[in-house]
Amino acid sequence: MINNQLFEKETSVRDDRFGPAQENGEGEGHSELWTRDGFNGASSMVVRPHYAPAYLSAQGLHVPRRFQIGKLAAPGSDDPSVLPLQVARSRGGVYLSVVSLSLPMPYVVRNVEADELHFVHHGELKFETDCGVLVASAGDFVCIPRSVAYRITPLSGPTQSFILESASPLRLNPQTSSGMINIARDVHYPRIEAPVPGEGETTLVLKAEDGPTIYRLPQDPLAAMAHVYGSAPVWKLNLANVQVGTYLPHGGPPFQFLTSDDGQVMLYTLSARITQRPPIHVNADFDEVVFYHRGPGAWGEVSEPGTVSIVPKGVIHQGPSEQVEEGYLAWLLETRPTLRLTPAALEASVLLETSLYGVHPSEQHG
Repeated sequence: MINNQLFEKETSVRDDRFGPAQENGEGEGHSELWTRDGFNGASSMVVRPHYAPAYLSAQGLHVPRRFQIGKLAAPGSDDPSVLPLQVARSRGGVYLSVVSLSLPMPYVVRNVEADELHFVHHGELKFETDCGVLVASAGDFVCIPRSVAYRITPLSGPTQSFILESASPLRLNPQTSSGMINIARDVHYPRIEAPVPGEGETTLVLKAEDGPTIYRLPQDPLAAMAHVYGSAPVWKLNLANVQVGTYLPHGGPPFQFLTSDDGQVMLYTLSARITQRPPIHVNADFDEVVFYHRGPGAWGEVSEPGTVSIVPKGVIHQGPSEQVEEGYLAWLLETRPTLRLTPAALEASVLLETSLYGVHPSEQHG
């Protein structure tokens, strides 16, 4: 059972800062927690007579929303010449995109602005890169740093990936010093494959802030004979191999495993774990994006694989319990730069209620 595997791998850390996130009885009020720097900075808690995450309606851009990546009006996966569909952007160098491929990319891409973190949601993909070849399957994160060229070929489908771009370098930075990620066993690096004889002209796309620039090359830029110095900067890690953890005795926030050098981006495993329900929370500095990968269990009102939720900074929320007997796999992205959904994602999205992360009643009764 997924549940048993997740709970057996759980790491426990004693931390008394986070009291029980209880459902207060009638007349007792509701505790509301305000924090800076996620849960790492100043904090303040008040008790209110009402349940703060509840709201009747909302208009404007700074609202919580959810969408399903499989329902986006994206270009067809049978057109591999189309770049990934951007679903969220910021003014701080953080972008989110979705791509579906059924045919090999007919060009090589080099992102000259950002590191890219590809999360493979469906299928199996071969990543040919400047420093070798990796094969990635559902649940794998593949990190391709800035200015490392790559080409992707589907090996089994359908394929679908969710991509994070960060102007600041991304690094594995597990919150616990040991036990959270087994680097030697679970982090994999590309290997050099012998060049294919006769490979000729290749299209190279340089991906920049102001649009793509196209080069025609007389050879395949990814062809290599050996890796002779340094560490390969490309790596992969499966979400299921990032150990979940909890704080004793009351639970607490999830554990981060990846950050950007400038602290603008943090990634956490949000998979099922033993903990109490989170507190009602105002995150002063970070937008929160949750990607629900798969069950069998549901994360509150989220049960469809590929569901993405986004709660902007300063929006009061709680979130469901992560203590789900059946188990599930999900991850949380926090970004300091404020994200805005693109028109394509807005069209596919609905308003989110911020208690159990279901569809807001104003949408249901619309």
